[in-house]
Amino acid sequence: MPTLLDRNAALITSPRGFLVFVAVVLSTLVVIRTFVFPGVGGDDGEQLVFSQFFDWGYQLRNPPLVTWMLIGLQELTGPNVFSIVALRGLILFAIYALSLGVARELLSDTRLAALAAGSLLMIFYVGWNTIHGFTHTSLVTAFYVAALYLALRLERVPSAIGRVLFGAVLGLGLLAKYSFVIFALALLVAVFLDRKMRRGILSPWVLVGFALSLAPVVAQLSWLVEHAPPHHLVQGETPLTLWENALRIGKTVFRVCLGVVGFLMPMGAIWIAVFWKAVRRRPLATDETTRHLRFFERLFAAIVVLALIAIVVIQSDRPRSHYFFVLVPLVPYFFLRYGAAMDAPQIKRFAALISLSGVVLIATLIGKYVIEPRICGHCEDHIPYDAFARQLREQGFKQGTIFAFFHKDPLAGNLRVRFPDSRVVSAKHPDVIAPRRHAPGQCLIIWPVKGVVEPKSATIRGANQSPLATTLPFDYPSHVLTASLPPWGERPHQLEYLLIEGGRGRCR
Repeated sequence: MPTLLDRNAALITSPRGFLVFVAVVLSTLVVIRTFVFPGVGGDDGEQLVFSQFFDWGYQLRNPPLVTWMLIGLQELTGPNVFSIVALRGLILFAIYALSLGVARELLSDTRLAALAAGSLLMIFYVGWNTIHGFTHTSLVTAFYVAALYLALRLERVPSAIGRVLFGAVLGLGLLAKYSFVIFALALLVAVFLDRKMRRGILSPWVLVGFALSLAPVVAQLSWLVEHAPPHHLVQGETPLTLWENALRIGKTVFRVCLGVVGFLMPMGAIWIAVFWKAVRRRPLATDETTRHLRFFERLFAAIVVLALIAIVVIQSDRPRSHYFFVLVPLVPYFFLRYGAAMDAPQIKRFAALISLSGVVLIATLIGKYVIEPRICGHCEDHIPYDAFARQLREQGFKQGTIFAFFHKDPLAGNLRVRFPDSRVVSAKHPDVIAPRRHAPGQCLIIWPVKGVVEPKSATIRGANQSPLATTLPFDYPSHVLTASLPPWGERPHQLEYLLIEGGRGRCR
C-alpha cells in the first residue's frame, strides 16, 4: 500500500502534478497577500502609482515592462491590490514552469527535472521575498529562464519560429530589467562556443526576432537617454587612486562571493546534505551531459567576466540581493551534474522537502500577519488603509489629486487603491503625474507622522517643488488621522494631512 511519501513523490515528480502543486501554493499566497494584509509595500505601491497611465518610462532605475503588464491586467481587474499581487504570482509561475522546461531538456529522468524546478521554493529570496516585492527582478528572472529554455530546445528541435522567439526574448528582456544585457551576452557567448548549439540557434531568424522587439526597446531607451542626468559622477568627488580603486573592486568581489552563498540558502545546505557523496565522487556522465555541463560553465564564466566589467564601469561597491537571481540556472546545472546519484528513497525525501517548503511558505505568511504587529518597528504591510480612507471621506475628501510622502509608509499606491477616481502622485517620483481623468477637484496632501524629521515640512516642500506647484505655506492647517494595526488593534498608527477644497496649482 502506497505511503504518504509515495503519494507525495508521485505528485511532485510528475511534471503535471508539480505544476498543479506550484499553482496551488502560489494561488494561496496571492489570496492571503491580497485579502488578509491591509497594505502593500514600497515596490507594489510604486507600481500602483505608475500604472495610472502608459509611458515609455517612469524611473531611471528600472524599465517599464512590468508596469505595462500591470496596466493590461488592470483593464480586467481594476486598480486594486489583487492586480499587482496576481501579476507577480503569474510571473513566478512562469519561472517555475520554464525552469521545469529547462530541466526536462537536460535530464532524461522527468522526476529529477521536477525536483530541480521545485528546488527554487527552497531559495529564501525566490520562495519568500518575491511574495512581497522583487517584481522587476522576478520578471527578468523569467526572461533568464525563457532564453535558456529556448536555447536548449532549439538545439534539439531547430525551427524558424523558435529562433524568432529566441531573438524577441533577447530584446524584450531589456524591458524587464537593464541587467538582462549581461545574461543575454553571456548566453550568446556560451551558445557560440558550443558547435551543436551554434548550428541549431544562430540564424538570421534570431535577428528577425530581435528586430521585432526593437521598436519598444528603442523607444524606451530614447526615453532613458532623454531623462538621464547630465553627469553620472558626483561633482566635487575626489577621484580614487589606482590602489583605492583596486581595493574597492576587491571588496566588491568579496561581497559578491558572500552574496552568492547567501542567495542559495537554505537550498545550498539541503543540497550538501543530500548530495555530499555525489559531490565527492560524481556519477559518470554521458558525452551529451558533459557537453551541456561545459555550456553552463561557459555561461557562468561569461556572466562573471561581464559582471566584473560592469562593476568597474559603474563603480558599484554594494551588490544587492536581486543581482543574484541570475544564479537561478545553477539549479538545473547542479541536478545535471549530481542528480543521477539520487536513489528512489532520496527522491521521495527530496519531494517531501519541496512539499514542506510550500506548506512552510503559506504558514509563514499567515504567521507574519499574526505575529509581526507585536514585534515590528515599522509594519508597512499592516497599515489600516481602509480605516484611513474611511476617515478621509468622513472629513470631506471626495476626489481630486493626492500628493503623498513616501517614507516610511508607501502611501501613494495604497491610497490609489482606495481612491481609484483620484490622481495620485508620490513624493518619491514627483515627475510621474498621470493625466487627470476627472474634473478639477480637491487637493489632498498626506504624510506619515513618523518617519522623517519634520515630515509636514518635507511633504509640503515636495509638493511645492514638484510639477504640481502648490505654493503652500509650511504652516497650512493640517489634521491627524489615527487607526489601529490589525489583527490585534493594540498599536495605533497615525497619518497627517491637509485638504484644500478648491485645489492648489495643478493639485486639484
